[in-house]
Amino acid sequence: MATQKTTRHPVRRLLFLLWVTILAYGLPEVIAGTGRLWIVTPGVYLFAAPLYFLHFMVLVQIALRTGRTSWPALYLFGVIFGLYETWITKVVWAGYADSDGFSFGAFGPWFGIHETLGLVLFYHAVISFLLPLAAMSRLFPAWGQAFPVPDWVFGTGRMAFLRRLGLVVILGVVTAANNPVLPEYLITWLPLLALLWLGYLWLRRQGAMRPVCEQTRPFTAPRFSLLGFLVIIVLLGLVYGGAIPKLRPDATPPAPALMLTALFYPVLALAIWRTRARDPNDSQHQATQPAKRPFGWLLAVFLLGLALLVLAGAGVNLFAVLAPFAFIIMMPLGAILFLWLGLWRAVVKRG
Repeated sequence: MATQKTTRHPVRRLLFLLWVTILAYGLPEVIAGTGRLWIVTPGVYLFAAPLYFLHFMVLVQIALRTGRTSWPALYLFGVIFGLYETWITKVVWAGYADSDGFSFGAFGPWFGIHETLGLVLFYHAVISFLLPLAAMSRLFPAWGQAFPVPDWVFGTGRMAFLRRLGLVVILGVVTAANNPVLPEYLITWLPLLALLWLGYLWLRRQGAMRPVCEQTRPFTAPRFSLLGFLVIIVLLGLVYGGAIPKLRPDATPPAPALMLTALFYPVLALAIWRTRARDPNDSQHQATQPAKRPFGWLLAVFLLGLALLVLAGAGVNLFAVLAPFAFIIMMPLGAILFLWLGLWRAVVKRG
């Protein structure tokens, strides 16, 4: 067999990874409102954006190297992503820093109900991991070849449309509710949309959307070399090691809660391992078609949030009804996804 030829584009590769960083950070944090004014916030560049990028790429590498790229396995990787809300932010253990305790009660004294079901099992699993991964698989053939076609949210069928519509409504309400000052909302959102769109256009001109050739390794390839994989693992470990003792140390729970949290990782790893390894050449992995409106769904989230803020400024405040619904619905959604994808599809059916 002929040795696969690898083409080297170090500058384009670095700029592509920078674009991935903006996407991996911007989707969950700007939408959630915790990335308010991110473009002028030094902590985003020093901590938050690297955390999201490293988390995203480390989990992508593990999925690729183990062949666990089915949607049940990827959902469980997303749950692992969300567990940073225990060790680093301590939100799952103690509630949000600006709130008095947990949002909707707790499982025992240490694990918030909304913070566990809504934040870890739904928001981070879906919005911080599955959604960016689906976007990457839709936009770049190299990713679309490695991961299942993202029809669950970007497909043309009725169910995909309903999922997309549901996400737009929930996320549009969330982003407006958590970023209620209109000038700040615009300063937060417009740079993200501009950077993603302009970066996408530049990447397209560089050939990032061309079909993957068997004789070359595109600069958009999702898989890192072994050395690169080890480097990002070390960097992620350094981020954790620096953040855990410095962020909200007073919110750290006693040893039993720490041990229970640590136990989640091997349990999730065993559930992932229970799923079948996938061959990138099997029927689930198809080349993606070029996206006609690559960020139409994200623009819809922005416009819905903008409309809600404009209406609120005109005296029509819909947040009293919509905001509680958006936050409450995340809890049953997280529970359903975990039971369906994490247990039934992954463990029982070995999907």
